[in-house]
Amino acid sequence: MAKHFLYLTNDKLVTLIWKGGAIVERDVFGSTELGMPAFNEYIDKHRSVSTYVVTDLIEEDFRVDTVPHLRGNDRDAVLARKLSQLYRASPFRHGIIQGREEEGRRDDKVLYHAVTNPELLKPLLTVLERAEVPLEGIYSSAVLSGKLLSALNAFFQHTLLVTIVPDFGLRQTYFQNKQIKFSRLTPIIFDDGQPVGQLIAAETSRTWQYLDSLRFFASGETLEVSILIHARDRQMVADAIRTYPLIQYRFLDIDEVAEKIKLKPAPVSSHAEELLVHLYAQGGVEDHFATPEQRRFGIFKRARFGLFALTAGILAACTVGAGFNLYQASRISSDIDRSTDMTKPLQAEYRAVVNEISKQTAASETVRDASGFFVHYIRPAPASPGDFVREFSQVFAEFPKMQLLQLAWAPVNDASATPAYTASAMQGTNLLQSASKPASAAPTLPGFTSQAAQPVSDTDPPLSDGKFQVLILEAAISPFNGDFRKAINDINTFVARINQLPGVTASMILDPLDVRTNATITATDAAQTAIRPDARFVLKLARSMKAPR
Repeated sequence: MAKHFLYLTNDKLVTLIWKGGAIVERDVFGSTELGMPAFNEYIDKHRSVSTYVVTDLIEEDFRVDTVPHLRGNDRDAVLARKLSQLYRASPFRHGIIQGREEEGRRDDKVLYHAVTNPELLKPLLTVLERAEVPLEGIYSSAVLSGKLLSALNAFFQHTLLVTIVPDFGLRQTYFQNKQIKFSRLTPIIFDDGQPVGQLIAAETSRTWQYLDSLRFFASGETLEVSILIHARDRQMVADAIRTYPLIQYRFLDIDEVAEKIKLKPAPVSSHAEELLVHLYAQGGVEDHFATPEQRRFGIFKRARFGLFALTAGILAACTVGAGFNLYQASRISSDIDRSTDMTKPLQAEYRAVVNEISKQTAASETVRDASGFFVHYIRPAPASPGDFVREFSQVFAEFPKMQLLQLAWAPVNDASATPAYTASAMQGTNLLQSASKPASAAPTLPGFTSQAAQPVSDTDPPLSDGKFQVLILEAAISPFNGDFRKAINDINTFVARINQLPGVTASMILDPLDVRTNATITATDAAQTAIRPDARFVLKLARSMKAPR
């Protein structure tokens, strides 16, 4: 992604386009040309590129102070108040926390810096505002120049970095323990009687004396002066430098530095702006002087880029999802075709077998033998009646006058079906008995339908899957004094109690007294019989196999 750097000095504006790790375009404008048509045309050409303004001005002030150790909004409020007191006339101000003091209250050490003459920046910012250029920030080149020493691993306890500002002056920035403490820009006034090298040497000497007066150095400590210079100017400066016991000079050859920080092509002069811009562009840097209002177009651009990236991500995800669905659909279609191909021969074979079987006639003996074999050896065993009988016996124990005569159990498909059952013969003669009128030539006896074995209902259909269990109960009330009304009430109570069992339904098959319209009632003398009568009845209990246990 391209980045547009505007390197502003007191008399020039150097514009640099950085892209793909290299400076791809460079232009220079005078300070009086910022509102001219040529510069406006240039800005319109690059109005969509993210822009960074880097200041390298004489009117930059640096001060070191301390504030109480605070955090968050409280610390920001203290720094803002202190900056407004120090630089009341300029909005371009910034504070940098540089650690804490080692003794006492351990206050925070702060570097305050600002552009004291805001009129130098306003013409440029007016042009950028008019063109709606996405401004990312305004930065002090002196503060960021520490990135160069860090990239070269050239930090010492006391380091003075000397760089040459385009066609104007000498920037000297002092670092103590890798923290910037002071910076000054002095014009280079060419004098035929004094070489440039001697001017540089004289300025560095005066800077050392100033720093020493501020007591930055302890006894015997040395100032390491690193001069960034081109190879063709190095000898001129080296010849003019005098050796001092407390000053050590080191030359940073621009070609070697460019190779180390991977800047191609290397600058062709001793000016440092291309090296510094290359380092600034490689990583994110904190904004120094720009306000949110001045950076709003840059914020808008990042928001648009974020929305575009999000949209592209969603489209990519949808494309991948659609591709996966198409792939799955293709696989499923292939599986269906393969299954169809495999099924066709089987279907043809099935039709052939059905046609062959339809032409054959099974012998009755074979069918009978196969049915008998299935019933005796293959048919699944029915469900066990244990749970059903156990629940019924618990209820039956609540009625001591009830006498159980016999039970019949079977699984059935339909709860309304009644399995085969044979009523037992009467034991004695009731005091009052009913006899149904004959419906056919078959004889009838009092009490039950027949003394001989006779089924009460249809048999269970063959191959039952046993969805219900049916229990046929034959019982009697004993002793019985001939009170049929009381006997019927007791039986009804017994039936109601059974119906309270979960999933169980009880119904009467035979009553102790037949009260149908086709029955007659006869009486006998109790003294004529030696056996006490009983009131017999038959119940049907149906229970679902899925009933809770």
